[in-house]
Amino acid sequence: MRVLVVNPPFLPRYCRSHRVPAVEKSGNLFYPHWLALAAAVLDAHNHLIQLHDCPADGIGLDQLLQLTVQFDPGLILLETSTPSWYADCETAQALKEQLRHTRICMTGHHATAFWHETLERAPAIDYIALGEYEESVTELADALEAGADDRNIPGVATRSHLHHGHPVERPLNEELDKLPFVSPIYKRFLHPTHYTFNLSRHPFVQIMAGRGCSSTCFFCPFPQISHGHTYRHRTAENIVREMLWIQENMPEVRQINFEDENFGEDKAFARRLGEVAQVRGITLPIFANISAQLDSATLDALKAAGLHNCAVGFDTRRYSFLEKMQKHQSDKSIATFMQAASRHDILVHGCFLVGFPGETRRSMEELYQWARRIKPDSAQFYPIMPYPGTGAWRYYQHHGYLATLNFRDWLTHAGWSRCVLNLPSLTPKMIDRFCDRATIRFHLHPLYLARKLRQAITRPAEGFRSLRAGWQLLQYFRIKRLHPQPPLKVHPLPFSDTWRITPEIPAGRMQVMAQASSHSGAADARQPDQE
Repeated sequence: MRVLVVNPPFLPRYCRSHRVPAVEKSGNLFYPHWLALAAAVLDAHNHLIQLHDCPADGIGLDQLLQLTVQFDPGLILLETSTPSWYADCETAQALKEQLRHTRICMTGHHATAFWHETLERAPAIDYIALGEYEESVTELADALEAGADDRNIPGVATRSHLHHGHPVERPLNEELDKLPFVSPIYKRFLHPTHYTFNLSRHPFVQIMAGRGCSSTCFFCPFPQISHGHTYRHRTAENIVREMLWIQENMPEVRQINFEDENFGEDKAFARRLGEVAQVRGITLPIFANISAQLDSATLDALKAAGLHNCAVGFDTRRYSFLEKMQKHQSDKSIATFMQAASRHDILVHGCFLVGFPGETRRSMEELYQWARRIKPDSAQFYPIMPYPGTGAWRYYQHHGYLATLNFRDWLTHAGWSRCVLNLPSLTPKMIDRFCDRATIRFHLHPLYLARKLRQAITRPAEGFRSLRAGWQLLQYFRIKRLHPQPPLKVHPLPFSDTWRITPEIPAGRMQVMAQASSHSGAADARQPDQE
């Protein structure tokens, strides 16, 4: 079957595959990894595929319609995201008008959480592929090609589910080594020079070692909506084989980025990866998202695997709140981690979040001062974005703390993400202003600039990377000043003593499913023997 896989048009360089879908203020643009992986699995099952990344390649709707008619697919796979949801549904309608015989399947975290609402909103959409969807979409294509029943494919919601029952959930994939490599799909259909990441050398390739995270952070969409709260990973040997393939077949690539939620969480895996990478001659440096809980020995192993720089979610200094989400860190553990990273010459990008329950102007300033004391190589300050399907969505919506339910308003006209939290004593404008000012204060502080100047002298490549990142940031602030956008209209909420109380945070989609499965299993175990 001909299958068209599409990251649909929306805004130029709109990044659907990021944890915060938007036009990145830093200019970053990620690969459409999950779409490309689905294309790889479809290709392995002998389906004829095409992949278009419209935001990266500058493909508008009219051109996409022309390309679609020329290819004449039997199935179209479209990815969506929360801010682009309305536009993506319209794109599906336009595609169906051109090819009425073609089936359309939408996927993505927003469609997974809102599968019912998506099918209702866009009659042109025939299916929703839920969660980890590469095998679900392939089975759907197989069924359509064979003329078989398509209503009970695990992980696929159909229009019949709007009125009768619920889609069958697909178990999480525990055998990731059986999946094909995604990088050959990148080489066939995408242009690495179109993708940028300011924490990485350019051009880079983005792959995954594993899925899921044992922490239950109520704001993180990937584990909560699709991947679950156990870290499942490929074997070190399988990963290194793909890294070697990239080295040998994509000579323009200068770095490999791993977008796992918590790379290296399995310490034995990290050690093995370092050993195999050294033996097999991996020379490309790597980037990864890691935890400040990693010890020096694990960092040593990751350094041996090529770890050059990393992003760490420090999030907040309210450790009691993080402990509720099974994310255990302290001033001491963070200091130990940063010392170990420095010894191993690993650059750390710190991620700091604003908008936790109990947040105040004072706590935000304390967050900034804490970030200064940690001294990461770079930092970002970001409001919590409560995407549907997360515990954050359930919490902030239930308490009336969302400034708008119009998802397009979660972006500015330029496509930049903006705060949608209206909290007691903190409006969205105040939170956004703090994040912007904290970013400027951090990176323009004289001591920070002196440190970066020394780094540029001793490591010219890092100096060039920092200069490129700084230029992108200045461009963002220049455009924002020239084209200001009115803030979201809200009614300021008064501060109350109850706002200081650390609440119980609702579970996300995957936790709810796990709890339901556990309760169902317990109920079955209590049933009397029927024989």
